[in-house]
Amino acid sequence: MKRSLEEINDLGEAIAVKCYNKFDQLLSHGKPSSNEWTHLAAFVSVNDNNQIEILSIGTGTKCLGGDKQERGTEGCLLHDSHAEVIARRALMRLFYEEILNEHNSILIKQDKNKFYLNKSLRLYLFVSYAPCGAAAYLSDPIKRPKLEHKNLNSIGEELYLKPGKGYATTSLSCTNKINRWIYQGLAGNLLNQLIISSIKLTGLIIQTDKDLSSIFKNIDVICVNNQFSYGPSLERIRPCSMSIAWWFNLSLSSSSITVDGYLLGLTKKNRHKQKYASPLAKCSLFKLYLQLMDNLSSTETSYAHAKTLSSNSLTDQFMLNNPQWIRTDPNIFYAFTLSSSTNSSS
Repeated sequence: MKRSLEEINDLGEAIAVKCYNKFDQLLSHGKPSSNEWTHLAAFVSVNDNNQIEILSIGTGTKCLGGDKQERGTEGCLLHDSHAEVIARRALMRLFYEEILNEHNSILIKQDKNKFYLNKSLRLYLFVSYAPCGAAAYLSDPIKRPKLEHKNLNSIGEELYLKPGKGYATTSLSCTNKINRWIYQGLAGNLLNQLIISSIKLTGLIIQTDKDLSSIFKNIDVICVNNQFSYGPSLERIRPCSMSIAWWFNLSLSSSSITVDGYLLGLTKKNRHKQKYASPLAKCSLFKLYLQLMDNLSSTETSYAHAKTLSSNSLTDQFMLNNPQWIRTDPNIFYAFTLSSSTNSSS
């Protein structure tokens, strides 16, 4: 049944408050200090009775440079730690754990290793600030451009690079990434091999007073007024260096906290070792994927090869429409396999 605009806006405000409340329930470790700010993103499910469930939360504003020495080649570091990207990785972790633990309330099993999104659920992405890139420019054209790298000429969607620490990044803006998720789904190349049809967003909920529907097309964009208490302000003038990730299967006291792409507190010598990687790192999610694919060797199958096994016509069409989309070199950053120590660790 079609809902009124007032009902949609009320749902958006309710989701914003629920996301803020869930974040407040997390331990203070990793949260901004009194003069720091961060952004919050969350993936949320809403059932037929409009009951709201927070599936994953991410915070963060940082991004690593594109140099292989800084970024690493074993899939251990989180290259992009913006809130939206952290929240999506936490959502994918939740999906893998649902499948592995056979607790299928979000992803419903059709047959062996084939799942679909529970048809009674709608998925929303909530963001506490206009996502970096085109949405941020439109939302705050005076303040935001200094935080962005150059605009890349594009035949399809207008592309922006994120700023980064050290070497220039090759990571596209959150506006660009969200538009890709809207078009082709949330699952990604590995998880998509287990999904019958693309997991699509129902809508975006953004804390802003600007209409961003021209930036995010073909999806409902709901603007809300409730502001994030840890967002930028006159008192909060420095971006927090840490990122927090939480997903539904975790206790509220067990958030995953990263800084500069690695787990908080990790010694320098262990930052590029897979066994010490964040649970959201490529190698960690790859390990869960290989546990489900019993026909693939965990020590011989490379991440790059596993990605080639995915067939998604929406992904192919998106790349056709956006030929200048920046692609990660698979021969450098995706050629890794899992080490024996990673396979034996929990």
